[in-house]
Amino acid sequence: MAILTHGRDLNLAPTIGPIVKQTDKTVRGALNALVGAGFTSVQLDATLPGIRPRELSSRSRQDLLALLTRRNVRLAGLDMFVPRTHFLQSDQLERAVEAILAGIALAADLGRVPLSIALPVKDLDDDIKHILVDAADGRSIRLAVHAEDQLEKLMQWVNLVDLPALGCAIDPAAVLNNSQDTVACVQRLGKTLAVARLSDVNIATGLRCPIGGGDLDTVAYRVMLDLATNRTGPVVLDLRGHEDALSSTVVSKAAWDSAAFSL
Repeated sequence: MAILTHGRDLNLAPTIGPIVKQTDKTVRGALNALVGAGFTSVQLDATLPGIRPRELSSRSRQDLLALLTRRNVRLAGLDMFVPRTHFLQSDQLERAVEAILAGIALAADLGRVPLSIALPVKDLDDDIKHILVDAADGRSIRLAVHAEDQLEKLMQWVNLVDLPALGCAIDPAAVLNNSQDTVACVQRLGKTLAVARLSDVNIATGLRCPIGGGDLDTVAYRVMLDLATNRTGPVVLDLRGHEDALSSTVVSKAAWDSAAFSL
């Protein structure tokens, strides 16, 4: 079957954290490995040692951008996945909010890229929500919020705020593990979808796996992302939970590329 794409950015940006851990423990080494595998975009992890906002001076941030430029690699965005429970614990809340605010500042310094975060939207205090959105809006940063188990509450919040600074994010493996249909979720999110990830999972075991090895309908998912008019590309190839992340990038890229044909 031939699928006509609409020209949206469907290139993959692997999450660099697992690659860093598998190679020489440096961003440079991970970039070299990914470029060698044919990737031109990456997703950085702002909780990774060496990339944490508090560890990066202004000069270090410029050096990081220069490294990406020299390797002809586009920065798709940043991950700042603070445990959601920290936002609901009085002794952890201030630190969790400060981490997100620091991530917003880093995303601005690195080219105003989207910042992907996970929030307990249903139970999060409205004042905290306002603080995060105001900070992102003030720096022209788009927050891509993960709350796959609370999609209705997330969409209500995003629609209520109605600002470019706030959008929804989706991780197929998380959706599938919540016994939801990934394609249907993308349809429901509609224009609120800001950043999409690519991941797969074996529902029977709950374990993440390379694309094509689990229960994700890759072709249907790719088509829906192509139709998502407000989505920011590229698609983030989520390698969390993969024992051999480098091998997964190769297998996943081949499966993603083969899921679409152009005429």
